[in-house]
Amino acid sequence: MTDSTTVERTSTDPSAVEVAQTSVLRLHPLTVTPQAGGFVVGRAATGCFVVLPEVGVAALEELRAGLTVAQVTHAVTPQSAAESVDVLAFARSLVRLGFVETVDDAASPGLPTRSSGVAVTVRPRLPWLFTRPSALAAAGCAVGALVLMASVPSVRPHALDVFFLPNPAASLAVLTLVTYLLAAAHELAHVLAAAALGVPARLRITRRLYFLTFETNLTGLWALPPRKRIGPLLAGLGFDSVVLFGVLALRAADLGPDRFLAALALVELSAIVTQFFVFLRTDVYSVMTALLGCTNLSETTRLLLRGSVRRLSPEQRAKLSASRPRDLAVARWYRIVHLAGMALALWFFLAYFVPSTWHLLEWMAHALTVSGPATMSFYEALFLGVVLLSPRLLTLGVAIRDAANRRAART
Repeated sequence: MTDSTTVERTSTDPSAVEVAQTSVLRLHPLTVTPQAGGFVVGRAATGCFVVLPEVGVAALEELRAGLTVAQVTHAVTPQSAAESVDVLAFARSLVRLGFVETVDDAASPGLPTRSSGVAVTVRPRLPWLFTRPSALAAAGCAVGALVLMASVPSVRPHALDVFFLPNPAASLAVLTLVTYLLAAAHELAHVLAAAALGVPARLRITRRLYFLTFETNLTGLWALPPRKRIGPLLAGLGFDSVVLFGVLALRAADLGPDRFLAALALVELSAIVTQFFVFLRTDVYSVMTALLGCTNLSETTRLLLRGSVRRLSPEQRAKLSASRPRDLAVARWYRIVHLAGMALALWFFLAYFVPSTWHLLEWMAHALTVSGPATMSFYEALFLGVVLLSPRLLTLGVAIRDAANRRAART
Protein backbone atom coordinates (compact mmCIF):
# COMPACT_ATOMS: atom_id res chain seq x y z
CA MET A 1 0.00 0.00 0.00
CA THR A 2 1.41 3.39 -0.98
CA ASP A 3 0.72 6.74 0.58
CA SER A 4 -0.49 8.42 -2.59
CA THR A 5 -3.33 7.94 -5.05
CA THR A 6 -2.82 8.14 -8.80
CA VAL A 7 -5.50 9.20 -11.22
CA GLU A 8 -5.81 8.24 -14.85
CA ARG A 9 -7.26 10.17 -17.75
CA THR A 10 -10.53 9.09 -19.29
CA SER A 11 -12.08 9.67 -22.66
CA THR A 12 -14.73 11.90 -21.07
CA ASP A 13 -13.48 15.24 -19.77
CA PRO A 14 -14.97 16.02 -16.34
CA SER A 15 -14.26 19.70 -16.89
CA ALA A 16 -17.11 19.62 -19.42
CA VAL A 17 -19.55 19.19 -16.50
CA GLU A 18 -20.55 22.71 -15.48
CA VAL A 19 -20.84 23.42 -11.76
CA ALA A 20 -22.44 26.75 -10.84
CA GLN A 21 -23.53 28.43 -7.61
CA THR A 22 -27.07 27.14 -8.21
CA SER A 23 -25.96 23.56 -8.87
CA VAL A 24 -27.09 20.61 -6.76
CA LEU A 25 -24.63 17.73 -6.53
CA ARG A 26 -25.54 14.11 -5.92
CA LEU A 27 -22.56 12.31 -4.41
CA HIS A 28 -21.45 8.72 -4.67
CA PRO A 29 -21.23 6.75 -1.39
CA LEU A 30 -18.18 8.14 0.42
CA THR A 31 -16.36 7.13 3.59
CA VAL A 32 -15.20 9.69 6.15
CA THR A 33 -12.50 8.54 8.58
CA PRO A 34 -10.97 10.83 11.26
CA GLN A 35 -7.16 10.81 11.28
CA ALA A 36 -4.68 13.04 13.15
CA GLY A 37 -6.60 16.31 13.04
CA GLY A 38 -8.11 15.75 9.61
CA PHE A 39 -10.53 13.46 7.81
CA VAL A 40 -9.71 10.87 5.13
CA VAL A 41 -12.57 11.01 2.64
CA GLY A 42 -12.80 8.59 -0.23
CA ARG A 43 -14.76 6.42 -2.57
CA ALA A 44 -14.00 2.78 -1.86
CA ALA A 45 -15.27 1.66 -5.29
CA THR A 46 -12.46 3.55 -7.05
CA GLY A 47 -9.85 3.62 -4.29
CA CYS A 48 -9.54 7.40 -4.47
CA PHE A 49 -8.99 9.09 -1.08
CA VAL A 50 -8.13 12.64 -0.01
CA VAL A 51 -7.60 14.42 3.31
CA LEU A 52 -10.07 17.19 4.17
CA PRO A 53 -10.25 19.66 7.06
CA GLU A 54 -13.35 19.87 9.23
CA VAL A 55 -14.89 22.60 7.09
CA GLY A 56 -14.53 20.39 4.01
CA VAL A 57 -16.39 17.54 5.71
CA ALA A 58 -19.08 19.98 6.82
CA ALA A 59 -19.48 21.19 3.22
CA LEU A 60 -19.63 17.59 2.07
CA GLU A 61 -22.50 16.82 4.46
CA GLU A 62 -24.43 19.89 3.31
CA LEU A 63 -24.01 18.91 -0.33
CA ARG A 64 -25.22 15.41 0.54
CA ALA A 65 -28.33 16.99 2.06
CA GLY A 66 -29.24 18.43 -1.34
CA LEU A 67 -28.35 22.09 -0.82
CA THR A 68 -27.10 24.20 -3.70
CA VAL A 69 -23.46 25.29 -3.82
CA ALA A 70 -24.47 28.82 -2.81
CA GLN A 71 -26.52 27.55 0.13
CA VAL A 72 -23.62 25.39 1.32
CA THR A 73 -21.29 28.38 1.07
CA HIS A 74 -23.58 30.36 3.38
CA ALA A 75 -23.97 27.41 5.77
CA VAL A 76 -20.26 26.67 6.30
CA THR A 77 -18.87 30.21 6.27
CA PRO A 78 -18.54 31.64 9.82
CA GLN A 79 -20.35 34.95 10.31
CA SER A 80 -17.12 36.60 11.45
CA ALA A 81 -15.17 35.44 8.38
CA ALA A 82 -13.70 38.17 6.16
CA GLU A 83 -14.50 36.16 3.03
CA SER A 84 -16.67 33.20 2.14
CA VAL A 85 -15.49 29.61 1.94
CA ASP A 86 -14.89 28.76 -1.73
CA VAL A 87 -17.39 25.90 -1.96
CA LEU A 88 -17.65 26.30 -5.74
CA ALA A 89 -13.98 25.36 -6.22
CA PHE A 90 -14.45 22.56 -3.68
CA ALA A 91 -17.45 21.19 -5.60
CA ARG A 92 -15.52 21.24 -8.86
CA SER A 93 -12.66 19.33 -7.21
CA LEU A 94 -15.16 16.70 -6.05
CA VAL A 95 -16.22 16.27 -9.66
CA ARG A 96 -12.60 15.82 -10.77
CA LEU A 97 -12.03 13.21 -8.06
CA GLY A 98 -15.01 11.18 -9.24
CA PHE A 99 -16.94 11.70 -6.00
CA VAL A 100 -19.97 13.22 -7.76
CA GLU A 101 -22.61 11.07 -9.45
CA THR A 102 -24.69 13.85 -11.00
CA VAL A 103 -24.63 17.64 -11.28
CA ASP A 104 -28.16 19.03 -11.68
CA ASP A 105 -29.25 15.53 -12.77
CA ALA A 106 -26.52 15.41 -15.45
CA ALA A 107 -24.15 12.44 -15.14
CA SER A 108 -20.65 13.30 -13.94
CA PRO A 109 -17.90 10.94 -15.19
CA GLY A 110 -15.13 12.25 -12.97
CA LEU A 111 -11.64 10.78 -12.92
CA PRO A 112 -11.56 7.22 -11.58
CA THR A 113 -8.51 5.87 -9.82
CA ARG A 114 -6.00 4.19 -12.08
CA SER A 115 -6.81 0.49 -12.22
CA SER A 116 -3.35 -0.89 -12.89
CA GLY A 117 -2.72 -4.46 -11.85
CA VAL A 118 -5.00 -7.44 -11.48
CA ALA A 119 -8.22 -6.85 -9.56
CA VAL A 120 -9.08 -9.31 -6.80
CA THR A 121 -12.70 -10.08 -6.00
CA VAL A 122 -13.63 -9.11 -2.46
CA ARG A 123 -14.89 -12.39 -1.07
CA PRO A 124 -13.84 -13.42 2.44
CA ARG A 125 -12.03 -16.75 2.39
CA LEU A 126 -10.62 -18.50 5.45
CA PRO A 127 -11.60 -15.55 7.68
CA TRP A 128 -10.48 -17.46 10.78
CA LEU A 129 -6.89 -16.97 9.59
CA PHE A 130 -7.21 -13.26 10.24
CA THR A 131 -8.57 -13.21 13.77
CA ARG A 132 -6.80 -12.12 16.95
CA PRO A 133 -5.80 -15.71 17.92
CA SER A 134 -4.22 -16.21 14.50
CA ALA A 135 -2.36 -12.92 14.81
CA LEU A 136 -1.04 -14.00 18.21
CA ALA A 137 0.03 -17.35 16.73
CA ALA A 138 1.94 -15.57 13.93
CA ALA A 139 3.61 -13.29 16.49
CA GLY A 140 4.49 -16.40 18.50
CA CYS A 141 6.11 -17.92 15.41
CA ALA A 142 8.20 -14.77 14.96
CA VAL A 143 9.37 -14.98 18.57
CA GLY A 144 9.92 -18.73 18.23
CA ALA A 145 12.07 -18.23 15.15
CA LEU A 146 14.26 -15.75 17.04
CA VAL A 147 14.57 -18.16 19.98
CA LEU A 148 15.57 -21.05 17.71
CA MET A 149 18.21 -19.00 15.89
CA ALA A 150 19.61 -17.78 19.21
CA SER A 151 19.63 -21.13 21.01
CA VAL A 152 20.34 -23.62 18.20
CA PRO A 153 23.38 -22.43 16.22
CA SER A 154 23.05 -25.21 13.63
CA VAL A 155 19.77 -23.80 12.28
CA ARG A 156 20.97 -20.23 11.78
CA PRO A 157 20.88 -19.23 8.10
CA HIS A 158 24.30 -18.78 6.47
CA ALA A 159 25.13 -16.88 3.28
CA LEU A 160 26.43 -20.02 1.56
CA ASP A 161 23.20 -21.91 2.24
CA VAL A 162 21.92 -20.72 -1.14
CA PHE A 163 24.19 -23.30 -2.83
CA PHE A 164 22.24 -26.40 -1.85
CA LEU A 165 22.72 -28.20 -5.19
CA PRO A 166 25.97 -29.42 -6.79
CA ASN A 167 25.48 -26.86 -9.57
CA PRO A 168 25.66 -23.32 -8.06
CA ALA A 169 23.75 -21.78 -10.98
CA ALA A 170 20.97 -24.35 -10.64
CA SER A 171 20.78 -23.61 -6.90
CA LEU A 172 20.29 -19.89 -7.51
CA ALA A 173 17.78 -20.50 -10.32
CA VAL A 174 15.65 -22.78 -8.13
CA LEU A 175 15.75 -20.25 -5.30
CA THR A 176 14.70 -17.50 -7.70
CA LEU A 177 11.58 -19.49 -8.63
CA VAL A 178 10.93 -20.34 -4.97
CA THR A 179 11.24 -16.66 -4.09
CA TYR A 180 8.60 -15.80 -6.69
CA LEU A 181 6.22 -18.36 -5.16
CA LEU A 182 6.82 -17.15 -1.60
CA ALA A 183 6.38 -13.52 -2.67
CA ALA A 184 3.07 -14.42 -4.33
CA ALA A 185 1.92 -16.17 -1.14
CA HIS A 186 3.01 -13.13 0.91
CA GLU A 187 0.83 -10.85 -1.24
CA LEU A 188 -2.05 -13.34 -1.15
CA ALA A 189 -1.98 -13.04 2.65
CA HIS A 190 -2.49 -9.27 2.28
CA VAL A 191 -5.37 -9.84 -0.13
CA LEU A 192 -7.17 -12.36 2.07
CA ALA A 193 -6.71 -10.24 5.20
CA ALA A 194 -8.15 -7.21 3.42
CA ALA A 195 -11.03 -9.28 2.00
CA ALA A 196 -11.92 -10.36 5.53
CA LEU A 197 -12.60 -6.65 6.21
CA GLY A 198 -14.43 -6.13 2.91
CA VAL A 199 -11.60 -4.13 1.33
CA PRO A 200 -10.81 -4.66 -2.39
CA ALA A 201 -7.24 -5.15 -3.61
CA ARG A 202 -5.22 -5.09 -6.80
CA LEU A 203 -2.05 -7.06 -7.45
CA ARG A 204 0.72 -5.79 -9.68
CA ILE A 205 4.44 -6.04 -10.35
CA THR A 206 6.33 -2.82 -9.64
CA ARG A 207 9.72 -1.72 -8.33
CA ARG A 208 11.34 0.17 -5.49
CA LEU A 209 14.44 1.82 -6.95
CA TYR A 210 16.12 -1.16 -8.71
CA PHE A 211 14.41 -3.84 -6.59
CA LEU A 212 11.63 -5.89 -8.18
CA THR A 213 8.49 -5.75 -6.02
CA PHE A 214 5.24 -7.69 -5.95
CA GLU A 215 2.72 -5.16 -4.63
CA THR A 216 -0.80 -5.39 -3.24
CA ASN A 217 -2.62 -2.09 -3.65
CA LEU A 218 -4.74 -1.73 -0.51
CA THR A 219 -5.79 1.88 -0.96
CA GLY A 220 -9.26 0.92 0.25
CA LEU A 221 -7.82 0.52 3.76
CA TRP A 222 -7.96 4.32 4.06
CA ALA A 223 -11.68 3.90 4.67
CA LEU A 224 -10.85 2.21 8.00
CA PRO A 225 -9.52 3.70 11.24
CA PRO A 226 -5.68 3.56 11.36
CA ARG A 227 -5.47 0.68 13.86
CA LYS A 228 -7.82 -1.49 11.77
CA ARG A 229 -5.41 -1.21 8.84
CA ILE A 230 -2.60 -2.87 10.77
CA GLY A 231 -3.85 -6.47 10.36
CA PRO A 232 -3.94 -6.53 6.54
CA LEU A 233 -0.66 -4.59 6.37
CA LEU A 234 1.13 -7.12 8.61
CA ALA A 235 -0.49 -10.22 7.09
CA GLY A 236 2.43 -10.79 4.70
CA LEU A 237 4.99 -10.58 7.50
CA GLY A 238 2.83 -12.97 9.52
CA PHE A 239 2.97 -15.51 6.69
CA ASP A 240 6.76 -15.14 6.41
CA SER A 241 7.15 -15.62 10.18
CA VAL A 242 5.10 -18.83 10.16
CA VAL A 243 7.10 -20.27 7.25
CA LEU A 244 10.44 -19.32 8.81
CA PHE A 245 9.53 -20.85 12.16
CA GLY A 246 8.29 -24.04 10.49
CA VAL A 247 11.47 -24.41 8.45
CA LEU A 248 13.73 -23.78 11.47
CA ALA A 249 11.70 -26.23 13.59
CA LEU A 250 12.09 -28.94 10.92
CA ARG A 251 15.84 -28.34 10.81
CA ALA A 252 16.10 -28.43 14.62
CA ALA A 253 14.21 -31.76 14.62
CA ASP A 254 16.43 -33.08 11.78
CA LEU A 255 13.42 -33.65 9.52
CA GLY A 256 13.27 -33.10 5.76
CA PRO A 257 15.92 -32.14 3.18
CA ASP A 258 18.19 -30.06 5.41
CA ARG A 259 20.19 -28.29 2.69
CA PHE A 260 17.07 -27.10 0.88
CA LEU A 261 15.42 -26.10 4.17
CA ALA A 262 18.55 -24.09 5.05
CA ALA A 263 18.29 -22.22 1.74
CA LEU A 264 14.58 -21.65 2.32
CA ALA A 265 15.26 -20.25 5.79
CA LEU A 266 17.76 -17.78 4.33
CA VAL A 267 15.24 -16.64 1.71
CA GLU A 268 12.52 -16.06 4.31
CA LEU A 269 14.84 -14.33 6.77
CA SER A 270 16.00 -12.00 3.99
CA ALA A 271 12.37 -11.27 3.05
CA ILE A 272 11.54 -10.35 6.65
CA VAL A 273 14.63 -8.17 7.16
CA THR A 274 14.04 -6.19 3.95
CA GLN A 275 10.53 -5.29 5.15
CA PHE A 276 12.25 -3.05 7.71
CA PHE A 277 13.88 -1.00 4.94
CA VAL A 278 11.18 1.63 5.41
CA PHE A 279 12.75 4.02 2.90
CA LEU A 280 11.50 1.60 0.21
CA ARG A 281 7.88 2.04 1.42
CA THR A 282 7.56 -1.54 2.62
CA ASP A 283 4.82 -3.09 4.76
CA VAL A 284 6.56 -1.82 7.91
CA TYR A 285 6.59 1.70 6.41
CA SER A 286 2.83 1.48 5.86
CA VAL A 287 2.28 0.33 9.44
CA MET A 288 4.53 3.12 10.72
CA THR A 289 2.65 5.83 8.80
CA ALA A 290 -0.71 4.45 9.94
CA LEU A 291 0.33 4.49 13.61
CA LEU A 292 1.90 7.95 13.31
CA GLY A 293 -1.20 9.37 11.60
CA CYS A 294 0.59 10.34 8.36
CA THR A 295 -1.14 10.47 5.00
CA ASN A 296 1.59 11.47 2.52
CA LEU A 297 4.89 11.11 4.38
CA SER A 298 6.95 9.90 1.42
CA GLU A 299 6.24 12.90 -0.83
CA THR A 300 6.57 15.38 2.03
CA THR A 301 9.97 13.89 2.90
CA ARG A 302 11.18 14.08 -0.70
CA LEU A 303 10.11 17.72 -0.96
CA LEU A 304 11.90 18.62 2.28
CA LEU A 305 15.08 16.92 1.08
CA ARG A 306 14.86 18.52 -2.34
CA GLY A 307 14.29 21.94 -0.80
CA SER A 308 17.43 21.60 1.34
CA VAL A 309 19.70 21.24 -1.72
CA ARG A 310 18.00 23.33 -4.39
CA ARG A 311 15.15 25.74 -5.00
CA LEU A 312 11.72 24.16 -5.26
CA SER A 313 9.50 24.95 -8.21
CA PRO A 314 6.31 26.95 -7.52
CA GLU A 315 4.26 23.75 -7.83
CA GLN A 316 6.54 21.91 -5.40
CA ARG A 317 6.43 24.79 -2.90
CA ALA A 318 2.64 24.75 -3.10
CA LYS A 319 2.59 21.01 -2.42
CA LEU A 320 4.92 21.38 0.55
CA SER A 321 2.85 24.26 1.95
CA ALA A 322 -0.27 22.12 1.63
CA SER A 323 1.31 19.22 3.54
CA ARG A 324 -0.44 18.32 6.76
CA PRO A 325 1.30 19.38 10.00
CA ARG A 326 1.60 15.76 11.10
CA ASP A 327 3.39 14.77 7.90
CA LEU A 328 5.75 17.74 8.21
CA ALA A 329 6.54 16.97 11.86
CA VAL A 330 7.38 13.32 11.14
CA ALA A 331 9.24 14.12 7.90
CA ARG A 332 11.68 16.36 9.77
CA TRP A 333 13.24 13.31 11.47
CA TYR A 334 12.21 10.65 8.98
CA ARG A 335 14.17 12.39 6.19
CA ILE A 336 17.39 11.33 7.99
CA VAL A 337 16.22 7.70 7.86
CA HIS A 338 15.21 8.11 4.22
CA LEU A 339 18.52 9.71 3.24
CA ALA A 340 20.56 7.04 5.06
CA GLY A 341 18.52 4.31 3.37
CA MET A 342 19.05 5.83 -0.07
CA ALA A 343 22.80 6.04 0.57
CA LEU A 344 22.78 2.37 1.60
CA ALA A 345 20.83 1.45 -1.54
CA LEU A 346 23.32 3.34 -3.73
CA TRP A 347 26.25 1.56 -2.06
CA PHE A 348 24.59 -1.84 -2.53
CA PHE A 349 23.86 -1.02 -6.18
CA LEU A 350 27.49 -0.16 -6.94
CA ALA A 351 29.12 -2.79 -4.71
CA TYR A 352 26.89 -5.80 -5.39
CA PHE A 353 24.04 -5.29 -7.85
CA VAL A 354 26.07 -4.08 -10.85
CA PRO A 355 28.99 -6.53 -10.37
CA SER A 356 26.68 -9.51 -9.81
CA THR A 357 24.60 -8.64 -12.87
CA TRP A 358 27.72 -8.31 -14.99
CA HIS A 359 29.04 -11.63 -13.64
CA LEU A 360 25.77 -13.35 -14.55
CA LEU A 361 25.94 -11.95 -18.09
CA GLU A 362 29.56 -13.09 -18.46
CA TRP A 363 28.74 -16.56 -17.12
CA MET A 364 25.77 -16.91 -19.46
CA ALA A 365 27.74 -15.73 -22.52
CA HIS A 366 30.62 -18.10 -21.70
CA ALA A 367 28.32 -21.08 -21.07
CA LEU A 368 26.43 -20.52 -24.32
CA THR A 369 29.59 -20.00 -26.34
CA VAL A 370 31.33 -23.11 -25.00
CA SER A 371 28.33 -25.43 -25.30
CA GLY A 372 26.94 -24.54 -28.70
CA PRO A 373 23.27 -24.79 -29.76
CA ALA A 374 23.59 -28.48 -30.67
CA THR A 375 24.05 -29.59 -27.04
CA MET A 376 21.72 -29.91 -24.05
CA SER A 377 24.21 -27.91 -21.99
CA PHE A 378 23.49 -24.90 -24.19
CA TYR A 379 19.75 -24.94 -23.45
CA GLU A 380 20.35 -25.71 -19.78
CA ALA A 381 22.61 -22.65 -19.51
CA LEU A 382 20.10 -20.55 -21.46
CA PHE A 383 17.24 -21.55 -19.16
CA LEU A 384 19.25 -20.99 -15.98
CA GLY A 385 20.53 -17.66 -17.26
CA VAL A 386 17.06 -16.37 -18.11
CA VAL A 387 15.73 -17.43 -14.70
CA LEU A 388 18.66 -15.83 -12.87
CA LEU A 389 18.36 -12.59 -14.82
CA SER A 390 14.56 -12.48 -14.71
CA PRO A 391 14.36 -10.19 -11.64
CA ARG A 392 16.64 -7.67 -13.39
CA LEU A 393 14.79 -7.98 -16.70
CA LEU A 394 11.40 -7.55 -15.05
CA THR A 395 12.64 -4.52 -13.10
CA LEU A 396 13.90 -2.97 -16.34
CA GLY A 397 10.53 -3.65 -17.99
CA VAL A 398 8.69 -2.03 -15.07
CA ALA A 399 10.98 1.03 -15.27
CA ILE A 400 10.24 1.39 -19.00
CA ARG A 401 6.50 1.01 -18.33
CA ASP A 402 6.57 3.66 -15.60
CA ALA A 403 8.48 6.07 -17.82
CA ALA A 404 5.92 5.57 -20.62
CA ASN A 405 3.06 6.19 -18.16
CA ARG A 406 4.69 9.42 -16.96
CA ARG A 407 5.09 10.65 -20.55
CA ALA A 408 1.45 9.77 -21.30
CA ALA A 409 0.31 11.64 -18.19
CA ARG A 410 2.11 14.80 -19.32
CA THR A 411 0.42 14.77 -22.75
